Amino acid sequence: MRYDAAQFGSFDGLDNRREIMILFQRLGDGLPDQIANERRAAWLQSLIPHSVSGMATSPLIVQPCDAIEAYRLFVAITGVLGVPIYKAAKMLDEEVRRKRGVCCHY
Repeated sequence: MRYDAAQFGSFDGLDNRREIMILFQRLGDGLPDQIANERRAAWLQSLIPHSVSGMATSPLIVQPCDAIEAYRLFVAITGVLGVPIYKAAKMLDEEVRRKRGVCCHY
């Protein structure tokens, strides 16, 4: 998947990208693969109402996905569909903390 790195401004650093990947991995920790993949897909679908580009009311169906696929979809949803990257990262952090008791900071 190709994207313009400038669309993410100061968020597009190696540390932030790595942290997002770790959060997607943790979102499925301890679960059977299928359930973990479904959890990631459901969370990604939940981002669409936060779009600021007119996509907020559009339906989005995300197939169950592993952490790598979830990361790629996250980039597409935040970059192309207009969900603010910092808001999405904070929401992912909060979801992981809620599900697993893990704390990261955005």
